[in-house]
Amino acid sequence: MPDTLHYARPSVLVPEQSRPRQSAGEAMPGSGVVVGTDGSYLGDRAVAWAARHACLLGDVLHVYQSTGARAGAIAHGVNQLVHEYPAMPVERHFIDAADPLEDLVEAGATARLVVVGARGRNHPGLGLGHLVRPLAARALCPVAVVKGHPDAIRGRHATVSVAIGRVTDEAPLALAVEMAARENAALRVIHAVTTSTHDDVVSWALDRATSLHPDLRVDADARRCLPHEFVAAIHDADLLVVGRGGTRGQGGTGRVTNEALFHAPCPVVVAPV
Repeated sequence: MPDTLHYARPSVLVPEQSRPRQSAGEAMPGSGVVVGTDGSYLGDRAVAWAARHACLLGDVLHVYQSTGARAGAIAHGVNQLVHEYPAMPVERHFIDAADPLEDLVEAGATARLVVVGARGRNHPGLGLGHLVRPLAARALCPVAVVKGHPDAIRGRHATVSVAIGRVTDEAPLALAVEMAARENAALRVIHAVTTSTHDDVVSWALDRATSLHPDLRVDADARRCLPHEFVAAIHDADLLVVGRGGTRGQGGTGRVTNEALFHAPCPVVVAPV
């Protein structure tokens, strides 16, 4: 396990009305928001994104970082967040290992959400960093991958999209409903029309979202295309929620999820199913 430092104001009490609920029906039933950063551009954006969502959840922010040369810059960034969110408890965890994957997977076993940037200092070009897909495939909680347009990262569109392929996609739908409600955002159900049963899928998703949160603004966007083509064309969304996908029993992430992780122009949250 990494060394842990209780940072800034760890003794701050979260107000009773904003403490995380631990009901069995929550899509994020754990405790704490975990973020991993190496001090890269997207690593910094991931920390800021995670702080905003920890504040929305009324929960603790756990910052996992390496003990390398960027430690001072990361500390400065966390200090700024402490001033921006003075009621949010923050804990810093220092990782000695070159690869933080195992530490983040272990932290995600009890967390509500794990957040990382799409790539770090060792992967400055296009594409994904080496730990993103393994983390999304193995984590027991939702994994948020911060990427895309700055307006989307900052939540300027007030819209959460969720990719629904079948009527068994309960986990990503419930997660998207919860996140949209917490951000006071609209929910957009996206569905790629590949069969004659698409009306049933869309109707189920709209009805189910409304039953989970009656006051939520919900609409649908169904197009005749392949699912992986649709997710790459998402626009005006702050967040895209997808299921893990992959072949049952073999781990990994599925084609639609991979397409979203590589090409969606906004942060992606992978539901752990």
